[in-house]
Amino acid sequence: MGLVGYTDLDYWWHLSTGQYIFETQSIPQTDPFSFTAAGKDWVAHEWLSELAIYVVQAIGGYAANVAVFTAAGLTALVVGYRTVLSFGVSRRLGVGLFFWAGLLFAGFWTVRPQLFTFALFSVFLAVLFAHRRGKNRLWLLPPLMVLWANLHLGFTYGLALVGLYAVATTFERVRWSEARDLKAIYLTLAGCVLATFLTPYPGELLLYPLGYFESGTATSQIAEWRSPDFHQPFMIPLAISILTFAAIGLFKRPHDAFVPLLGLVFTFLALSSVRNQPLFALVFIVVIAALREGESLREAGVTPLRRMRLHLAGLVLVAAALTIVFLMRPQYSQLRETANLDGLIKYPVAGADFIRERYPDARLFNEYAWGGFLIHRLYPQKVFIDGRNDFYGPTIMSDYRKVVGGRPEWQSILDKYGVDVAIVLKDSALAQLLRESDEVWRLEFTGEREAVFVRSGRSLRDDAGRCMWPGEGSSFVSSGCPNGG
Repeated sequence: MGLVGYTDLDYWWHLSTGQYIFETQSIPQTDPFSFTAAGKDWVAHEWLSELAIYVVQAIGGYAANVAVFTAAGLTALVVGYRTVLSFGVSRRLGVGLFFWAGLLFAGFWTVRPQLFTFALFSVFLAVLFAHRRGKNRLWLLPPLMVLWANLHLGFTYGLALVGLYAVATTFERVRWSEARDLKAIYLTLAGCVLATFLTPYPGELLLYPLGYFESGTATSQIAEWRSPDFHQPFMIPLAISILTFAAIGLFKRPHDAFVPLLGLVFTFLALSSVRNQPLFALVFIVVIAALREGESLREAGVTPLRRMRLHLAGLVLVAAALTIVFLMRPQYSQLRETANLDGLIKYPVAGADFIRERYPDARLFNEYAWGGFLIHRLYPQKVFIDGRNDFYGPTIMSDYRKVVGGRPEWQSILDKYGVDVAIVLKDSALAQLLRESDEVWRLEFTGEREAVFVRSGRSLRDDAGRCMWPGEGSSFVSSGCPNGG
């Protein structure tokens, strides 16, 4: 799935941010990519991941990034699998849970910093359950938290894990008089919290996630942040997993508050937001194994020779499937120097090139999904919006929605921001409105998916970089074109 998956919409601005950090030798403190939020303070909380994306891209191309991030996702699953086996369940059950978690990961096998969160989350789970069995490796968690806090904002899930462990263990000691090492646990929790201060945004980064819980936030308008729609077929595995929890019950282990607390909290998180599904997947397989601890299934009738043949057959089937995919759908392959632009998601390459050549100083209105790509393609030209919805906030996101939705105030919003060029889906409702407003907007370019509209009277550049005035048949050499007619 990683080798033939789509190019993540946010990959492009992550790549550009990494390039900015590498070339300027500094982490941005204000937004360099948009004009709608120009100068606004920006907490680049994924800066280390973005730098890694740029460096890996420079060294090995996009294929190398696919390898790195697919490996991060597989690390999460493999560590989860080893944690499952540590409960003494059969290897057959462990393998089944491994692949079930992989199925729940579907849609997330892309080049995105979130994959690092999945891997580190799985490691935190493993360390906490190892501590429960008497293997004290809690000292590993604060140093890992330093890394995590600089890679992705998902470090808050690591803090949540340790916090839940502390709460559950305290409850077990008070309620059931269990002998628990509370001192080590609370020292670890304090160390993890302090580790988050070893970032370019000490203190501020720790409080930043609280903004996601405010009502009316921009993230509420993004599909990935919404609750899962169980009418969609790809949400069926999640529904089955939650029903499995309900069927077998989470309170089977005597004097154990951690397992049910994990199951309840991460079921709630999975129901709250689609993007939490991979974290739920890792919790799910570990909780199932914990509830089956010591109930090793008998694998009778499978001789070592037959087991080897089954393994070889599985490898042959996987290899055959991959070969067929690459032969039949080579346009989807991500084993290439640059990310796939023509796969499942098509980007407006021709329209972006037209704008770069003819309107490099324009104030650009763009589709949300194309913002990151346009940053990568057009920078230092600035965009209206991109995938950093938490940064833009509800006001700009709401204005964007009103424009693309064709609300009565769409034109006044474009006027407010001084937009003079728009690149939109050519068959969209907004494109139709722009066509009908021919006294204000004129269609200048149409690509495979995109249409580029220019405000009437707006000057343009010819191929030689000269400013031209439409309909006048004349031009003059200028270092920059004015925005007016």
